[in-house]
Amino acid sequence: MSLVERYAAPMLVCLNLQLAYLDSGDRRVAPGALSALAHAQACLSWARGQDIRIVHVHSAHASREDAAPIPGFEPKPSEPLVRKCSDSLFDSAELTRMRPPLQHGLVLGFTGVRDCLAAAVDARRSGSKLIFITDAIASPGLPTDRNDSVDGAVNAVLGAWAPLITTAELLGRDTRLRGLGGPI
Repeated sequence: MSLVERYAAPMLVCLNLQLAYLDSGDRRVAPGALSALAHAQACLSWARGQDIRIVHVHSAHASREDAAPIPGFEPKPSEPLVRKCSDSLFDSAELTRMRPPLQHGLVLGFTGVRDCLAAAVDARRSGSKLIFITDAIASPGLPTDRNDSVDGAVNAVLGAWAPLITTAELLGRDTRLRGLGGPI
């Protein structure tokens, strides 16, 4: 059985695809944002084509201007937009009331260093299974670290909590993923 076949009926979780993470004047800006967005767009398009459930999770603490979705990543009417009040996507009351609930998720977006790690820990506690799409996740730089090493370190830690894949693997270029959401 492949890696993702164990994750029946997955949901794509688009985490914090909000303008704040692209604003070079904002402390939350992710240096690897443009690369991550290119991969996120490919994953989102693929999921829409496969008719996979999609949920957009935004941080509720963002201001009105930077809370807006990144152009091209706006939720479609069939894709719920839920707000979370802290780092973990599991801190969204809307998400916890969602039916069917999030049991198996593919996660991409911003910020890996806080939100993805918090979600990975909470998923383990709740029994949910998450897979993180590493090249579709970006984090803000840390003041004591080189920006390009932050995402690699986050991925290493995430891997201790959940399976990791790349966009190429998700899009079917890896035989471990055959069977996810229909033919690839």
